[in-house]
Amino acid sequence: MLCQHVLILLPLIVAAVELISPFFPLAGHRICLVLLGAVFLIVPKKCGLGNWRNVLASALLSGGGAVATYLLANSLSLGPLIASAAVGLAAAVFLAEQQQLVVYLGTFVGMTSTLHFPSIILVAAAGLIGGVLWEVLNEAWNGVGGRLGTLAATAVLAILLTFGGGL
Repeated sequence: MLCQHVLILLPLIVAAVELISPFFPLAGHRICLVLLGAVFLIVPKKCGLGNWRNVLASALLSGGGAVATYLLANSLSLGPLIASAAVGLAAAVFLAEQQQLVVYLGTFVGMTSTLHFPSIILVAAAGLIGGVLWEVLNEAWNGVGGRLGTLAATAVLAILLTFGGGL
């Protein structure tokens, strides 16, 4: 349970790194790599080996939602809001409630601009990380509004700061 409380600080840390990155460009990349590594070291301890299937499923659902939204928004010129709504509606029709939330988290990731994420690989990576963060932090933020957007923003910022993106 302590690891969840520590991980709640992840969005704050990523935002702080974003603020200092213009002054210390390499420090931001290194800090984000360390944070991503810490998340993936904490996941096995929190989830145990029996729940890896859930972590993988959430990562794939979130990544799929992100990629589908990104492609609909940019390839079909639907725009991010309509694309997110379409993917969210499809998830609501075909998936269970918890799976719907994870896909919708991915749609928030997929709403990012092509200026920041010129590659679909970066979108998919952010979506996968969003799904992992969902599994790790799901119980920590019960009843708190805005958790899907916060997790999506954390995943997007972590990828942008780690791999550069179009920032």
